[in-house]
Amino acid sequence: MNQIQAITEDNLKDFITCPYKFYFEYYEKRKRSINWRQVVQHVVNKVVYTFYKLPSEHRHSGKVLRLVDEYWSNVAPHLFESRIQYYLVIAKITDNLIQHIQAESKESPPLFLFEKLNTYIEELDVDLSLTFDVAEWSDSSFVIKKYLVDATPEMLMLYYHLSIVFSEKVFKRTPKRVEVITLLDGKKHVFTPTPEDLQEGLNYLQVMKYSIEDPTNYFKTSNVHECNLCPFVKDCDHDTQEFNSKKYLS
Repeated sequence: MNQIQAITEDNLKDFITCPYKFYFEYYEKRKRSINWRQVVQHVVNKVVYTFYKLPSEHRHSGKVLRLVDEYWSNVAPHLFESRIQYYLVIAKITDNLIQHIQAESKESPPLFLFEKLNTYIEELDVDLSLTFDVAEWSDSSFVIKKYLVDATPEMLMLYYHLSIVFSEKVFKRTPKRVEVITLLDGKKHVFTPTPEDLQEGLNYLQVMKYSIEDPTNYFKTSNVHECNLCPFVKDCDHDTQEFNSKKYLS
């Protein structure tokens, strides 16, 4: 078992997506691949960042359209399974960004905008890092928002626990709300934390840390869509026992 000293948001996200893929990339140091979700997420991040940086009078639906058009111009159609998927994704992302981000047009600029923060979590004996996409702070409210292409229930739970632990440990404050907007389906997932949720979040991250440290218990994802995008799928076609026996002989 390896003792890990630091965990990033991306580490946890990749591990949840597929522990096998995580193993190939982080333990065997194989070259990471880029898939369409990652590219589209990068576009979303740039649109959201630029939009929130604008003066309030310039934050409107027309500006969202122009920003999507500007940043989407570098997205290659061949990354997608088909041309139809390429156009469906841009249509859904654009429509749902307009719907959800336009409501922020009159809000004050957020305290944090894609700010990556690091802190040592004593209970976990690990350095933890998290990027706050949008964090709005006032005397009476603290709201954390994240804009994602899509997210499984497991991914939503990860962001919820990370947000609570980070907020309590770094800011000594419980968020009034944690909002995760998933843009392919247009849903807003709203969580209302309480101070008592801190221990649950610490317990969750402790389990994640132990799981990452012990690759002998890794399992293959059951998400067929992820397998279709994975460059290591042929390795997973081998017998599971053979894969596990290979992992920790050293």
